[in-house]
Amino acid sequence: MPAAAQLAVDEAVKSALADPLSGEPKVGALKGVRVVKFKVGPLQLLLAYQFDARRNLVEVLDVGPHENFYRELQKYLDAR
Repeated sequence: MPAAAQLAVDEAVKSALADPLSGEPKVGALKGVRVVKFKVGPLQLLLAYQFDARRNLVEVLDVGPHENFYRELQKYLDAR
């Protein structure tokens, strides 16, 4: 991953840690997952995470471009 992309991912993770409820909440099969969108140059990336308020824990699930992002995230969640 290029350095600029890694820095952008790090910033997105830091923003999720600073305010875990800032991400857009998903519904349906992805209920409980929140997504933050951010750009790296012209490319828009998504960061999916879950926040457990009881344990005050943010779990990063996936980072990637929008194409097939939610389908692959659903597969990952179903498999665990």
